[in-house]
Amino acid sequence: MRSLCAAGLIATAPLASAAVLVSQPFSAGGESFLSTFDGGLINADSFSLGGAVDVTSIAWWGTEAAGGGSFSVRVASTLNGLLSASALGGTVASASASATDSDQRALRRFELTLGSALGLGGGTHYLAIGYEDANSEWHWTAGNNGDSVSYYSDAQGWSEDDVDLSFEVVGERRQTVPEPGILALLGLAGIGGLLARRRRL
Repeated sequence: MRSLCAAGLIATAPLASAAVLVSQPFSAGGESFLSTFDGGLINADSFSLGGAVDVTSIAWWGTEAAGGGSFSVRVASTLNGLLSASALGGTVASASASATDSDQRALRRFELTLGSALGLGGGTHYLAIGYEDANSEWHWTAGNNGDSVSYYSDAQGWSEDDVDLSFEVVGERRQTVPEPGILALLGLAGIGGLLARRRRL
């Protein structure tokens, strides 16, 4: 009987923990390119989720920005929706990635830790990283594990590029509540265990 109860608790207990949900990492010696488009310096890429998640941070790779601006990170369910989406709140930190690109530029890993988790459902979503200083420029690196398509914009519209952007989406997968049928089976198993115990007594 105790083992049946334990199995029921295991089946219904939440197992969520922070993990990398999407990974298109930079490879040492890989390509990077300059973001010099007026009006936002925006680059974007799509990513897919197998189910509902709570995103806690977003990371990307590039070189240090030259100016005194700041990064803006946006997520939307459509590409065009990125331009009107609000920037995510949180704190951006950077650290050396201990790697250089194909032109020997030193790279950094930037990470936005969100002030509050961002809930996303399963399916395709779009991520945009912009640098809010049109007078400066920074290098964005190419990633792998994607679909070899990304986008760039001057805030007037999107153009398609044939390279993946390097980024990671970190968070927790939402645990689904067991189906009523599963709970009913566990209940029947418990009753069966009680009856068997009564017979033995």
